[in-house]
Amino acid sequence: MSGVVTLTPAPVLDRTYLVAAMAPGKVNRAVEVHEYMSGKGLNVARTLHLARTPVAAVMPIGRDDEHLLFRTPYPHILRIMPIQGRIRVNTAVVEDGGRTTNVNQSAIPMSTADWQRVVDLAVEQLQDMGADWMCVSGTHPFNSDTGDYVDMTELFERTRAEGARVALDTSGKPLERLVGSGLVNLIKPNADELANLVGRNLYTVGEALDAGRELNAQGVEVALVSLGADGALAISGDEAYWGAAVAPRLVNTTGAGDATLAGFLRDSIDEETRIVGETPALTLERALTTAVSWGALAVSLPTTLISGIDDAPVPTVEAPDPSRPLLEATHLV
Repeated sequence: MSGVVTLTPAPVLDRTYLVAAMAPGKVNRAVEVHEYMSGKGLNVARTLHLARTPVAAVMPIGRDDEHLLFRTPYPHILRIMPIQGRIRVNTAVVEDGGRTTNVNQSAIPMSTADWQRVVDLAVEQLQDMGADWMCVSGTHPFNSDTGDYVDMTELFERTRAEGARVALDTSGKPLERLVGSGLVNLIKPNADELANLVGRNLYTVGEALDAGRELNAQGVEVALVSLGADGALAISGDEAYWGAAVAPRLVNTTGAGDATLAGFLRDSIDEETRIVGETPALTLERALTTAVSWGALAVSLPTTLISGIDDAPVPTVEAPDPSRPLLEATHLV
């Protein structure tokens, strides 16, 4: 494949504490502590780099925090735009057995001028690589000049004008606004996010499939739906697949969705049918196979830092069973 440009609109310094068990309101002793640069787009980019996929990770970083860039593996894949402000900090407490408690800082607002520079850098990387995907992943910050979320319209329009696809992994109001914009090719909601997009709880794989089809009808080419213990669905207007893989062990679910998205992007493009000047075809079955395999690998690790993909579990991918009940109930916000 030609490659992927990821954009992490609100990077983060992740601190992860590993404890035997969490006692709320008490003093807890950590067995291990990890601290590293992170953010959903960066997680996707690092995993793609491990798979030898050409990737550039665009990140706005506060000018006082550039020294933190040395706290991430593969700094050479980073494409940094210095902006005003400081990086946010997210804290995770992971217990034996995988239960995770997260305390996430809100994204730091950025100005219209800073955001324009980020957009220009991302499009420049896309052009330089001739990339197939622009993947915008993670929390969207507010624009300090408007008081609203930063506007993705120009970025997505310029991406599609270059013949690349847009993948979006976010939540809340930005996801609700963009899902029907006609500018997004792929979204990666979890079950709760999918339920909120269609306004109803989902109880079976068939109901999740129907919800994904509703998003297809709004212009989304592919809905890649993470269903937790129930696997994942890849849904387009004319085909759908269900997939799952058994993790070697359950340690930390944080970052599993990023690994899933990286796997899908890695094997989504059908190189054999690529025609110069045309948008290449997508291969849902192959892409979902890699996606669920990498997602299962991710939950077996203590942090979002994947060191290798050679031992990723063997997945099962097949036609969805609409009658299959979802083990994890959805919740409307």
